[in-house]
Amino acid sequence: PEEVTKQMISDGQKLQSRESESMPLECYEKLLPDSNRKNLSSAINAVLYIIRELSNSSTQEPKALNKILERETDLAKTVRAQFALSFKGEDGEDAKKKVTKSLALGKLVDIKWKLGMGMASSSCAALKAPFVSLVLSIADKNNTIKRYPLELSIDQFHDFRQTFKTMATQIEQV
Repeated sequence: PEEVTKQMISDGQKLQSRESESMPLECYEKLLPDSNRKNLSSAINAVLYIIRELSNSSTQEPKALNKILERETDLAKTVRAQFALSFKGEDGEDAKKKVTKSLALGKLVDIKWKLGMGMASSSCAALKAPFVSLVLSIADKNNTIKRYPLELSIDQFHDFRQTFKTMATQIEQV
């Protein structure tokens, strides 16, 4: 239904712009009692993906966004129109600008690390556990650098390293 689609798009934009923390699956279950949880979750993920992709588009005009959706998806005409029109906010600020602004996470400019050994803690007299101490330096859009210290166990550090390795591989493929 059109009203549910509008609500999903609106909730998706609020989530992307960090005005809300989640999209209320229970709300959609009430609005669409014949739908199962898995299909609703897939629909929410699709809405979030479309919003993210449209926010990365070089244009924000509803007609152009509609043409992109027509070319790239098999969405119904009315649904494409709802997505395209949702990128023009009532307050005059484009939704694209809001979403893009919220996705600007910063730039990783430096990582400093050192290996350490925990000798004791408040709960253990003889800990003797290795750890990796990291300091991530991240620059925001104004080039203001903030430092974020982390202390990870060796296993956590391996997971962290693997995540970065996977991201690097995916970026190289783009």
